[in-house]
Amino acid sequence: MSDDVAGLAGRLRTEVNRVAYNLRTPATRLGITPTRLSALAALEKHPDGLRSGDLAARMGVSAASMTRLVDIMLEAGWVERERDPEDHRAWLLRLAAGGAEALAGFRRESTGQFAEDLAALSADQRAVLEAAVPVLRELADRALVPAP
Repeated sequence: MSDDVAGLAGRLRTEVNRVAYNLRTPATRLGITPTRLSALAALEKHPDGLRSGDLAARMGVSAASMTRLVDIMLEAGWVERERDPEDHRAWLLRLAAGGAEALAGFRRESTGQFAEDLAALSADQRAVLEAAVPVLRELADRALVPAP
């Protein structure tokens, strides 16, 4: 790999992380930590529910950490827990109406603030960002494909 590509990778990683941090800031004001946000988003993608262990594995956290997280989210009314119809010994977690509302509120506030930030840029700067969206999507999608 050339030094140019490595340098670009470092600069992009830094700036994308800074933007991502700023996009998550409204969640913190709403009491949604990054870990809680990730869990809620994962449950939103799995409307049939996930077992706690499966959610922990997706998020890369320990079973003990997931137990504490689930307790917090249950108390907040963000998730519901019900018996797994295929294995009555297990429980499934589903996004509750309160969790869906919390996610929607976070997304509204975060997108609104980001739109204001984008509006402050020049038309040329916005065009550069618009052109970068497909490239960023491709890079993000590559991360979803397991390495051979």
